[in-house]
Amino acid sequence: MKKGILVLFVLSLLGCSKKEVIPDPPIVPVVVEEPVKFTLSPDLSASNYLLTKDTLEFTITVSSKMPSSGFIYSIAISRLDSTLALYKLDSTISQNSLVVKTGGFSIKANYTIKITISSKASSTNSANQIFQISRGRIYKNYLKNSYELSNFDTWFSSAQLYKADGSKYPNNPFIDEQSTQIDIDGDGQEDLFYYEGYDLNISPTPNPPPSVFMNTGANLKQTNYTGPNIKNPHGTKILVGDFNNDSLPDIFSNVAVDPPFGAFPFLNDNNHLLLNSKNGFTTVKEFPDQGFWYTGCSGDIDNDGDLDIIAFNFHNQSNGVKSRIMWNDGKANFTIDFTGVGDIPVVYLSELVDVNNDGFLDLVIVFVPAIFPSRVNDFRVLWGNGKGFSLTNSSSISISGEWYLMNLDFTDLDADGTKEIIASGNYNNPTGSGAPIYFISLFKSTDKGKTFSDKTSQYIDNNTAGRFYHIRVQDIDKNGQLDIFSGEKKDNIRWEWNGTKFIRK
Repeated sequence: MKKGILVLFVLSLLGCSKKEVIPDPPIVPVVVEEPVKFTLSPDLSASNYLLTKDTLEFTITVSSKMPSSGFIYSIAISRLDSTLALYKLDSTISQNSLVVKTGGFSIKANYTIKITISSKASSTNSANQIFQISRGRIYKNYLKNSYELSNFDTWFSSAQLYKADGSKYPNNPFIDEQSTQIDIDGDGQEDLFYYEGYDLNISPTPNPPPSVFMNTGANLKQTNYTGPNIKNPHGTKILVGDFNNDSLPDIFSNVAVDPPFGAFPFLNDNNHLLLNSKNGFTTVKEFPDQGFWYTGCSGDIDNDGDLDIIAFNFHNQSNGVKSRIMWNDGKANFTIDFTGVGDIPVVYLSELVDVNNDGFLDLVIVFVPAIFPSRVNDFRVLWGNGKGFSLTNSSSISISGEWYLMNLDFTDLDADGTKEIIASGNYNNPTGSGAPIYFISLFKSTDKGKTFSDKTSQYIDNNTAGRFYHIRVQDIDKNGQLDIFSGEKKDNIRWEWNGTKFIRK
């Protein structure tokens, strides 16, 4: 009996020795993240925050302690009227401060900025804020010469023109000479200013007010002209520029209204200057001398910081009204000067451009000194010196008397310091029938402007095209290659530089 009890006791001891002791789990401290909080500098939450430039820079500062895994910054900036995305960021960043730099605010509009900052470890720990800012009036540099400002920002098509009632506009200003593109309301988009055609069978000639087409972002919509009354509302060559130095674009119109059939002489037109304001065109300055002001140009001839004007009276030999330089005092008050240009006959094309890169604007003109026994074209560069111009200080370019030039453009293709001159126009079809032949020609100097030679065949492939008027030379498709093209996008008349030659596209 005692022996059995002993066995049971030993077995019980063995059983106890095999029992596992399970320790208590370790106590893990619970990490409590601080709620995400952030501020912006500058404070964009201020009501009606107005941005006055194309770029925006702000700093995001997170005041809460950063989680070990960092923050997720999500930022989206877009334009309200079009939902156009300007900026987007979604990134994990291990820092409490972030500087954001973005551009694209080139349109006067309202913009929204949405910022969300979250803990990467805990998506529920998040904070977001939405800000609205406004881009104020867009100020472009309109203190450039009229040639530079005629190379517009946008390539419009007549298919984009609509009347105020939404119907298609029937005319085509882009193949007429009496139109220009100008950002009238400062919204960053070019609008169209256009003098309508008129019927020469009606006497006196009907001179309708200008047509104004405002840019909606996709189309050009005709609106009523609300500016001051204009004595002769029919500019032929329109010069855009800031003539009174208030940072707003104005319009000087060289006025050449053809009289009704059979009515002569051509001595009934006055030039005028429309001065812009933040409320649109509010003031007009009429110039008293009557003539047939077919062409002109503007630029800072004397380098004093304002835009001077040259106006050419096409019929100065018959009506005695001299062409003139109009020296600006900076406030759109002009002193008339006939020196050097007053008696040049029948000038029908003119531009102010620094052709030889010496810091002074040169005057490039085409005029007709004789029509009998045959028509003569005198094509010249009058070299500028900051004081004026003279035919005695000029370089002549030989062209056919049968050519009628319509545009002059300039570019320095080989960066040698002297610009090539690209002339465009038309001449009668040599077959004696059919429409005129429209062409582009290129003239180059290899002796710093002393002489120019026709190098069209070397530099332009297939240099004729259908009807055009405004030819422009710029990189219109933003691909890094210079283009020569007609102002009417619908016709798609374009050549593109390939490094050695302009190729028809």
